[in-house]
Amino acid sequence: MVDKKLSSPYSETLIRVDEAFRQLRSHQLSQWNKVDIAGLGLTQARILLKLAEEGPQRASALAEMLFVTSGAITGLADALIAQGLIVRERGEQDRRVVMLEITDAGRQLVNTIYNKHLEIMEQLVANLTEDEILELARLLEKLSTGGSRGCGEAAADSVE
Repeated sequence: MVDKKLSSPYSETLIRVDEAFRQLRSHQLSQWNKVDIAGLGLTQARILLKLAEEGPQRASALAEMLFVTSGAITGLADALIAQGLIVRERGEQDRRVVMLEITDAGRQLVNTIYNKHLEIMEQLVANLTEDEILELARLLEKLSTGGSRGCGEAAADSVE
C-alpha cells in the first residue's frame, strides 16, 4: 500500500522526471552501442573528448569531470592505453600524480566521436523547438551545478 503523501502530484511528477531521465540515457547508450568506434564505450569516448578539449589531466580530475569513480577511471584508462589512444605519465615533481594524455591515434578518433555524439543528441531532441532545446539545456545545467541541492557534487559509480 502506497502512503498518500508519496502519491501526491508533486511526487508523481518527480517519478515521471526520473523515468524520462532513465529512458533518455538508455536511448543514448543504445544508439552509441549500435556504432563501433574502435570498440569504445560512451565513457571511454568522453575521456578522449575531454583530453582533446582540455589537454592532459590528472586521473582524479578526469573522474570528477565525468562523474565516475577514480577506480572506474583507472580501468577505463587501462583499456584506452592498451589501444594506444592515451598514455599515462607520472608527474615529474610529484610521482604520485598520474596524468592522462591523448595520443595522436586517439586524436584521430575525436572528430568521429564528436560527430556521432552530436547525431545521437540531435535524435534525442528532434521533437523539440530550438527554444525548447535551449530551455532544456538551461534546466539540466541548473540541476547538474546545483551544489548540495542538486546532483552536481555526487559522483556516479556507473560506467558504460
